[in-house]
Amino acid sequence: MPNFMNIGSSLRKELNEEFEGEDDDEEDDNDVTYCFQQIDLPGYPEVDVLGLSTPDLIVEESDTDDDDRSASVRIVQVNPSRPQERQNVSAYWSQPEKLDKVIQCQAIARTWLASREFHRVQQVHRSTFFQSRIQNIQAHVRGVLCRRELEQKRISYETCPEEWIIKLQSACRGFLVRSQVQTTMEHYKSNIDKVVKIQGFLKNRLMGHSYRKLTTESNPSVGTVKNFIHLLDDSHLDFDRELALEDLRGQVIQHIRENNQLDAHVNSVDIQIALLVRNAITIDEVLKASGAFKKKQQQRRFSQLASAANTSANPYSLNGVDKETRERRELYQQLVYLLQTEPKYLARLMSLTNGHDLGDTSSPKGIESAVLSLFGYATNSREEYLLINLCKYCIAEEMKFMESTQEFMRGNFMFMKLVVQTNRGAKERAFFRRLLTPLVSQVLDNDQLDLETDPVSIYHKAVNNEESRTGRPSARMHSANSQEALADREVRDIFILHLRNLREMTEHFLSAIITTVDEVPYGIRVVARELKLVLEENFPDEPSEHIIKILGNFIYYRYLNPAIVAPEQYDVIDSSINPTQRKNLAEISKMLQQISSGKVFDASDMFLAPLNDYVHDAGKRFAKWFLELTDVEDPETYFGMSSLADHASTSKPVVYISPQELYYLHYLIANNKEELEPEGRGMLTDIIQTIGPSPYRSNMELPESMLRLTLTNRADTIAQDPAARLQQLLVDTKRLVVYVIRIQQGSSLKAIFDAPVTQEHEDTWSAMKQAEFEPKENDAKAAMAAKRRYLKLGRDDSPLDIQSISFYQLKTIASRLVAHLERCKVITACNDYQDIISMIAQDITGKNSRRKQRDREIAKLSETLDHLQSKQRYLVEQRTQYEDYLNGCMSNMANKRGKKARFVFPFTRQYFHIRGLQKQGLVPKFGSYKYTAKQLHERGIVIEIVGINKKHYDRIPIILSMDQAGIITIEGSYSGWNMTSVCMDMRYEELLQTQYEGAQTMTLLDGMAKVNVNLLIYLINKK
Repeated sequence: MPNFMNIGSSLRKELNEEFEGEDDDEEDDNDVTYCFQQIDLPGYPEVDVLGLSTPDLIVEESDTDDDDRSASVRIVQVNPSRPQERQNVSAYWSQPEKLDKVIQCQAIARTWLASREFHRVQQVHRSTFFQSRIQNIQAHVRGVLCRRELEQKRISYETCPEEWIIKLQSACRGFLVRSQVQTTMEHYKSNIDKVVKIQGFLKNRLMGHSYRKLTTESNPSVGTVKNFIHLLDDSHLDFDRELALEDLRGQVIQHIRENNQLDAHVNSVDIQIALLVRNAITIDEVLKASGAFKKKQQQRRFSQLASAANTSANPYSLNGVDKETRERRELYQQLVYLLQTEPKYLARLMSLTNGHDLGDTSSPKGIESAVLSLFGYATNSREEYLLINLCKYCIAEEMKFMESTQEFMRGNFMFMKLVVQTNRGAKERAFFRRLLTPLVSQVLDNDQLDLETDPVSIYHKAVNNEESRTGRPSARMHSANSQEALADREVRDIFILHLRNLREMTEHFLSAIITTVDEVPYGIRVVARELKLVLEENFPDEPSEHIIKILGNFIYYRYLNPAIVAPEQYDVIDSSINPTQRKNLAEISKMLQQISSGKVFDASDMFLAPLNDYVHDAGKRFAKWFLELTDVEDPETYFGMSSLADHASTSKPVVYISPQELYYLHYLIANNKEELEPEGRGMLTDIIQTIGPSPYRSNMELPESMLRLTLTNRADTIAQDPAARLQQLLVDTKRLVVYVIRIQQGSSLKAIFDAPVTQEHEDTWSAMKQAEFEPKENDAKAAMAAKRRYLKLGRDDSPLDIQSISFYQLKTIASRLVAHLERCKVITACNDYQDIISMIAQDITGKNSRRKQRDREIAKLSETLDHLQSKQRYLVEQRTQYEDYLNGCMSNMANKRGKKARFVFPFTRQYFHIRGLQKQGLVPKFGSYKYTAKQLHERGIVIEIVGINKKHYDRIPIILSMDQAGIITIEGSYSGWNMTSVCMDMRYEELLQTQYEGAQTMTLLDGMAKVNVNLLIYLINKK
């Protein structure tokens, strides 16, 4: 009988083992709780688990291990044909406990079958086919539901009122916008620091963009200019500085006028002193011989003085004190000033000298010497600035006749000689000493250094050394060519050593030279710069290498090379140089010249060909240095000069030149004035024609003393051009236009002028006037307002009060001023007066530069004022000295004549005259002399007496007396006159001034007597 005691556990264990692994894996992978429903699937027939027949069960026991025993159940099919067995089975199964076991077994079987079915269905559900089908069904279902819902909503919306929908939409939109704004504001408030930074950045960016448009655009719009109009307003500091500048200008002008008056007075006194000295010398000459003269001889001397009173000993002298000589000297001073400040004349003359024959008297050396004297050898900044301008004009003038750069390089131009010679002065020689003294000393101090590169010379020297060392004739040939010399081992080794030494020494020189950029004299650099610019402009297709070669030829060959070859002539060294040292320097100079030319050695210098690689590399460094030298500021900025510098200068420029050079220059200009001034009659022609022909002759002899010419500008005597007034009118017009565009807007200035004026514009203008012209905070603002308030339009008109006019009147005045500027061709109307707007934009962008310029002007004017004050003190002191000297001379002359009492013959007219004065106690301190008009007429002093016949001259007594030094009293009387006597006092300086002006005669005694000036002076000096 089978044992069913443990069938439950055995069967359950056996069935569970099959699914335990699968269940564990599935639960680990997918922890999901499933709920199954009955699903009918095609291809899977239904199975009746409960209708199955129960098989027979046989339990067999088997021992597998010692410790574990497991029961195995085996189902055995019972053969029902055996009756006994059938009864036993029925009895067996009729037992209740056995029936329970069967039921339990069936439950286990059903559980197993259900579990297997569950796993199969689960696999089907997890398949891709099933999931796609389920998703498709779900999508269709959702679509149907959504369409049904949308249809219902549409029907409900269509039946709703439209006003309600609009209100709903607006409420929703308002809510959304308020929510968004509130969120944004909360975000901004929480990040306020960042917001401020961003705002500042954007403002700066926008403002920078607008300002960039203002500065870069050639024609900025009215709106762009209006955004920056406020930058034109002057601050308190600007106003104070302007007042200080105006005050300084006024003081400078006042001091200049006072100094000019003092200078004129000193010159007048100086002329009087010169005349006094000249007359005194003449008098002394006469007095020395007067004792031996008889009366007729004295009369002859008087006549000689009368006929030759104004004749100078040297007709070519410019040092005379007479008026004619002074005028000729003044013309030469004007000529020299014109040649200095207008370099085109000398540039054309020098160009003519280079390319044409100006005659037998033309000498390039003479012109060069005269030009250098004209510019004072560039010894100060003014002359150096003017000489550089002359070189610039010379370059442009010479370039007119050049067809290639090579032709220019081959030329020997005079301006190069001038600039090189002037840049070898004292301060430029200091540059040579700093640069070349260590290098040249290194060459000279090395006694063993020999840079000979000619193999033949090395060979001969080796033979001589061998014979001198051994005392026997050398076995070598005494004559050898280059190949034979180099075939000698000793010569070849020496030659290689010399090449190596030459390269090393050249490198030392080159390295020292290219490190000096700022130390090179400015004159050389700026002429090289101008030369480069002119060459690039005239030959735009020329390679830069060719232009650099020209620069190298000018800078090195013409400037540096002579100082290297002959250092003792440029104060580089103080000692003398032997031939070997000179040869070494020449070899180094040759190498540097080859490097500066940018070319390697060719067949003509075949023995230096081994250095070609070094020459090529060094040439690049030298060329770079040449270009660096041309990077220099313009002369106006460097020297701080301008075309009006001489007008503002308190001291006139002075030039020292010999008469030979001056007259020679005059001669050349007079003979070539048509070529020098092809424009027609100009200032040069006027001066030359006024001076007259030059006294220069090729064989003439002139004094070697130097002339000191104080230069004057001939244009100073010409009436001022109205351009200054027009410039002031332009400034006033821009000021009114600024007021207009502040009030009214428009696309252009013409559109603003054409636009009507509204009451709003008038109100804005009134508010601006109140703020602009009526500040009451402090005195500075009041002064600024007063300065801006009044505008003077005409020279003779009273100032216009801007505060009293309306905006319409303001526009009218501004438009008329703009139209006037258009008629004067200052601006054009074709671009709607854009020129005025562009000028205002330039004023805005140049405000900072004008402030700097104003500060420079204040500093310069302050320095000028100090100089003027010191000059005024000097002139006052000089005036005092001159006047004291003149008064002293007059007193000495008077005392000298009046100390010793002259012998007077008794019972003469002079005797009774002196006796009468003595009785009255009226004897003058320095003497009194009584003559008749007839006596003075016979001596030639009195020419005529108006209205009196000559036969009555003996009835007219004339008394000359001097009681005070320098003041002559002349008294005459005649019975036929209306008054008993005529008396006058005359200063001695008046007589000298009359003589200086070239007047031969003058009237005395209220026009009654006409006298000879020179003879009267002679008589006064004699007595």
